[in-house]
Amino acid sequence: MNADEGSRCMAIALEKLSRAQSASDLDSSLKFAKKAVKLNASLASEAAKVVREIEGKKRAGSFAGEARAKEASARRTAQETSPTKKEYVKGTAEQEKLMRDIQSKKNDYYAVLSVERTATDSEIKKAYRKLAVKIHPDKCQGTGAEEAFKIVSKAFACLSDSEKRAAYDRYGSEEGPQGMPGMRRRHAGQTHSPFGGFDEDIDPRELFNMFFGGGMPGGVRFHTFGGNGFHSQRARQQHRQRQNRSNNSSRRQSEPEDLASAFARNLMQMIPILLFLFLWAFSPAPEVHYQLFPNSPNSGYRTQLQTKKLDVPYYVKSKAQFDKSFTPGTFNRQRMEQTIERDYQGMLENSCLFERGTKERMLRSYSRDQREKGKVYELKHCNELMKLRQKMRE
Repeated sequence: MNADEGSRCMAIALEKLSRAQSASDLDSSLKFAKKAVKLNASLASEAAKVVREIEGKKRAGSFAGEARAKEASARRTAQETSPTKKEYVKGTAEQEKLMRDIQSKKNDYYAVLSVERTATDSEIKKAYRKLAVKIHPDKCQGTGAEEAFKIVSKAFACLSDSEKRAAYDRYGSEEGPQGMPGMRRRHAGQTHSPFGGFDEDIDPRELFNMFFGGGMPGGVRFHTFGGNGFHSQRARQQHRQRQNRSNNSSRRQSEPEDLASAFARNLMQMIPILLFLFLWAFSPAPEVHYQLFPNSPNSGYRTQLQTKKLDVPYYVKSKAQFDKSFTPGTFNRQRMEQTIERDYQGMLENSCLFERGTKERMLRSYSRDQREKGKVYELKHCNELMKLRQKMRE
């Protein structure tokens, strides 16, 4: 079986060798030749011939052109896919010189804007307008245009603010001396600067857009500028301030009304509770029909009666009135007497517990006299309770 398989592999190797058009075909032929020898050792001599022929073709370099073509194609692919380095384009000689001048003078705001220290606000604005157009990063390709644009914007922001400019002229810094909070304050809306208090962290592009017809965040817009500078229109801001004052006034006027309405709501919620307390305080006390003791806790109960079943004594104000309210022999009279008997039994039980506690304390006393008294201490209510329970069992 292996011999047949080996012969078949050798036939495939010879066929691939005869039709080989590339180095991969030769490798495939060599592979089948080696497999044929493993399956059938008698094919070793024939396989050796195939190997020699394959090696001869490889040494002849008949497929070297194909390899070189593949290598060239790979190089072209790598070149096409590799990122190309962007060529750096510099500005004109004039722009490069202007960039260097601005960066070298960045600490001297007057020199940056090319104005004298006595320059007016109009002259400062005119200088900024001329210079900002030249070095705007979208137009100027000079080296460091972005940084130079920031320097110019910062210089204009300082010199256009009367307070910052005074501090800069005196101390060489718009912030003033260290540790002087008065020089660090921001007087938003109260400065003489056309920007109403310029923040040094503002984007220079926003400053540029504001100057040339854009708007400062907050609603103040700049529409026109001319030879004497540009004019800010604060109509919207003033309208907003008037509206805020009106709202504040309305809120102050509505505060008393809100307090009154809240008090009224709370009072309405309290009315049911107040009504209940009023009725409870002024309603007549329920009538007491009987007492277990005469004149205690209320006076006037001197007429003694007894219950029919257990002969429990109780006291009423008037027998006639009591019989009228609770007619003898009726269910109401029976229920009333049951109530009296339960009250009497409960009174005896509580009094009995008190007497037993008293007797026990006396017997445990360190005093001999107390112990002697405890021995003869009579439990009157306990005895009455025993008699009552005997009647209840009868």
